Amino acid sequence: MKHQFNRLLNSFPSPVTGYFTIGIILAVVIRLVCVPNKSVDYKYFLEPWYDFIASHGGFSALKYSFADYTPPYLYWILISTNLLSGLPKILAIKLFAMTVDFLCAFFTYKLVRLKYPEGKIATFAFLAVILSPSVICNSALWGQCDVIYATGLIACIYFLSIQKQILGLVSFGVALSFKLQAMFLAPLLLILLLKKRISWYYLPLIPLVYIVLILPAWFAGRPMSELLLVYFNQANKYKELAKNAPNLYQWIPSNFYNIVVPIGLALTISAIFLFAYIVYKSRLEITQDRLIHLATISVFFMPYILPKMHDRYFYPADIFSLIFAFYFPRYFWVAIVVQMSSFFGYLGTPIYIQLFSVPLGFTLWFVVRNCDMIYPKLKAESR
Repeated sequence: MKHQFNRLLNSFPSPVTGYFTIGIILAVVIRLVCVPNKSVDYKYFLEPWYDFIASHGGFSALKYSFADYTPPYLYWILISTNLLSGLPKILAIKLFAMTVDFLCAFFTYKLVRLKYPEGKIATFAFLAVILSPSVICNSALWGQCDVIYATGLIACIYFLSIQKQILGLVSFGVALSFKLQAMFLAPLLLILLLKKRISWYYLPLIPLVYIVLILPAWFAGRPMSELLLVYFNQANKYKELAKNAPNLYQWIPSNFYNIVVPIGLALTISAIFLFAYIVYKSRLEITQDRLIHLATISVFFMPYILPKMHDRYFYPADIFSLIFAFYFPRYFWVAIVVQMSSFFGYLGTPIYIQLFSVPLGFTLWFVVRNCDMIYPKLKAESR
């Protein structure tokens, strides 16, 4: 088997090209195999939304509040019911997110390429994303679209890395237009604002992008007040402290929901400002390595200490942990722990989700502890 694989690699112009081509083919095949799976999300949300749009005149269906997602994702369902009506319904619905998987991998490639301008490491980062179990589970198996906002966040960091603030904030605005969980990157953006890496007068671009993207639904007849309050209504829909999310609330019964949620929100807000303050007071420059480190902390600690988190909300941490592993190879195990914790969240096995919340918490502590903008003395002593 190994001999045959080596012969296959030798048939390509270079081993990297071979790995890249084989990896893409494998990623596509795996997704096609997963497509027929009808998850709970598909049965109770995505398929009914598709049917509603198809039976209510296509574009005119957007005037109804039949879905708890923001309009930008529903535009894809609209496209699916019209331009892709010849495809099996389940493939048409999942196709968008599965395609964005590769765009997510592309921006990961671009970010890793900034650290390794030459060689094959960035290519392997691309492959790590498209072959990640949580990435495959999210789009191909469940039909979910978390990759869309996560890609916006990665694009945001990439454009900020190359000093393109407008594109960076527009990317964040696009991410926020799809999912409120894009706010997991907000602590980092606050830091960059305080450090004057982002100009405050560009901030209106974020809500402007959201408003532009909801205009088609408004033109269709849906009240603007409903469109602006989508996220508020989402926040009040579920009454669970943790929905298969491997965070600290796995150890607190949901019977204490009314008491714990305000405490959790206060804890998170305090952590955000403490995080921002400590980094702001640091005299160290935010280099590219530190930017990736801070971004990873931001999207990691938010879903870990926030209540009301779902299994999928660690998705940005999944991707950024991979980028973190390529930037800091000696900490590759961080990505392994995060990926495994997320994967068991998708499996929905309560005992494993609860157990994995412990190593995930220690991993978060380790990542924070090894950030020299937060613990400069520790880094100085280790030299």
